[in-house]
Amino acid sequence: MRLKWKIGLVAGAAVLLVGGGSVVSAMQEADWLRVRLVAAVEEKTGRHLAIDHLHVWLLPFPWVEARGVHLSGVAEGDSAAGAPEEQTTRTMLDVAEVRARLGLLPLFSHRIVFNDVSLIQPHVSLRRLPDGRADWVFTPPVRPETGGGSTSSGQMHWDVSVSTLRVSKADVRWDDQLRRKTGQIGFERIQASNLDGAAPTFDVRGEKGKGQFVLTGQTGRLLPARVRDFPVQFKLALNIAGHPAGLAHLDGRITDPDGARVYALQAGGSLGQLRDLEQFFPRADLPDGQNISVDAQIAGAGQQPVVQGLHVHTGQVELGRFVPGSKLTRAMLDATKAEDPLTVQADGQLGAQALALRGTFGTLAQMTALALAPEKTETPVDLTLVDGASSLKMAGTLGGGHSSVEVHGVLDQLAPGGTYPTAESVKVDGHVEAASTLGLVKRHAPEDLVRGLTLNMTVESPHVSWRDLSWSQVTSHVAVQNGKLVADPVQAEGSDTAQSARFVYDASGNSPAYEIAMHPVVLPVTAVQGWMGAPPLMQGALMLVGAVSMQGDDAEARRRTLAGHIGASVVDGSIGGAALRTLLGPDIPLKGKMPVRCFGTHMQLANGSAQIDLLAMETPFLSLHGHGTVGLGTHVLDLHLSPRVLLGGASASSDLRVTGTLAAPVPKMEPSYGGRYGLNIGGDDGGNDNCPTLLSAAREGGTGPAPTVPKVGKDGKVMNMLRGLGLFK
Repeated sequence: MRLKWKIGLVAGAAVLLVGGGSVVSAMQEADWLRVRLVAAVEEKTGRHLAIDHLHVWLLPFPWVEARGVHLSGVAEGDSAAGAPEEQTTRTMLDVAEVRARLGLLPLFSHRIVFNDVSLIQPHVSLRRLPDGRADWVFTPPVRPETGGGSTSSGQMHWDVSVSTLRVSKADVRWDDQLRRKTGQIGFERIQASNLDGAAPTFDVRGEKGKGQFVLTGQTGRLLPARVRDFPVQFKLALNIAGHPAGLAHLDGRITDPDGARVYALQAGGSLGQLRDLEQFFPRADLPDGQNISVDAQIAGAGQQPVVQGLHVHTGQVELGRFVPGSKLTRAMLDATKAEDPLTVQADGQLGAQALALRGTFGTLAQMTALALAPEKTETPVDLTLVDGASSLKMAGTLGGGHSSVEVHGVLDQLAPGGTYPTAESVKVDGHVEAASTLGLVKRHAPEDLVRGLTLNMTVESPHVSWRDLSWSQVTSHVAVQNGKLVADPVQAEGSDTAQSARFVYDASGNSPAYEIAMHPVVLPVTAVQGWMGAPPLMQGALMLVGAVSMQGDDAEARRRTLAGHIGASVVDGSIGGAALRTLLGPDIPLKGKMPVRCFGTHMQLANGSAQIDLLAMETPFLSLHGHGTVGLGTHVLDLHLSPRVLLGGASASSDLRVTGTLAAPVPKMEPSYGGRYGLNIGGDDGGNDNCPTLLSAAREGGTGPAPTVPKVGKDGKVMNMLRGLGLFK
């Protein structure tokens, strides 16, 4: 017994001695593993692997710890594959710490097998350069043959494989310089199991903002080489703030994944709210869409996978950012074979008007090519906008780069509702062309559209109505070329007047420029007041004459550069009592609205100010004449007015100066030339009609509707005035 005990003690000491020596030796001489790892990674990927600190332990089981692990990215410069020393200038992978169990027996077969590899806090930075080379596309270096099957350096070949991979707290960034897309996302956990087996499995969990995703799946054999018949099966679940948001899947096979790459895949998914994707892609700026579903079959081979079948269904999608007041109520895109055209069926609304879109794009094969290379591909398009029995046809070619479409047809009605006009029997004939369609989809501000489109179009309508006004025989020719939009002429008949206008929008310079000429144009005065940001002082039809120009990227710049001359007039309109009390003082005893026989003003615009040389109004009970200035940006007033109140056969008048702003005017009595304040009472209020004179001045000598002749009854003008003021009924 004592002999056995002594033998055991000696054996244990020998084990400790050998094991401890092995541990010390391994910790001090781990460069043997570093050299083999670097060589194996370079041979497989063509990239340089750097390890700051590497330690190997043999007890209690063989395992490896590496700190500061770096893998180089794609080489900069013109060459498709730079030397390893060139690639160390930028890394695509940086890992703070790597731990792995090391298999001992495979070392005798010149294989390095890592079991249960853990990556802690890896940072991945992926780039695709403008020439198409990408960090995720590895190009192993070409080794010269030596005749004996070994490398020219005489080094022994080592294989590296991993059985299980665990990643925690990963951060991934990407910069696609070819597609101009960047982004980042965090992964809470990545686990890949059985990587060297017949069916590797994956479990990936990540989050960004309030969004979380879980990706699970399984593939065919990956290591040491991918199996020729390579199955894939993945499922993706999206959650927003802990609530389910969408699902997606990819199933099928890729035959010869390292060679011909023949695809036979099924892909699909559904999403309740389209904008939920902005949690993961915050700069996507997606429209508000609901109930989106996609199903596709993917075939083809190599770099050109082909969609064999596609079915896309959507619920309501807001499109107001592209066309004001528009939305889809439902849409479907369908094609069952690659050679079939992609059929479009969409129903929607333009304001209050229901419209439908029917037609086809190119075949699925053409649409797949368009998606893969949008700038270089064009596909036919044949769409029809339908309103009942009428339609507007658009046919031509569509591409991410160049597009060209002919537009012809008649819509029975264009009635978006709200504050927009309604047009009947709208006839459109024209041609639209774009040099960079995808660029206009991304940036579609007015200046971007004018700079990016070439357009020649004629629009006609026999009848247009807008807020109590109507026009007949409305025609316009619109041309867009070289960053300049010209609508000339715009013609119509309305308010017993032949109307004509010219509009120019020039976006070819650094800031847009505008030109407007009116000879004349009649518009609702309420609409013009709204555009100007002025309070609703008056109602009626406003006749405008003159020409103005302005320039600038914002409203302030346009007001500051506004120049030209404008005349405005109204006949048989009305003005509210509140507006008169605000303008002339609180003692005006007017309730409701006062009829206006005629109103006219004429002004010169320059240096951010309107110099008013005429401001006049005639009503049955009030006559007003004056002049002054109004700040276009500040709305500051400096008006000199002479109101005259009609009292039966006599009148009362006084001079006023109005300061303040349009929103808060401050009227005060203005002294006469002698410095005295006074009220003039007396004089005849009849005999002279001032309307023809003031209207002629406001219309710059042109013609227009005449006001109605004032009625004179036996009740006397005093009672008429009192009824007009709302004091009697």
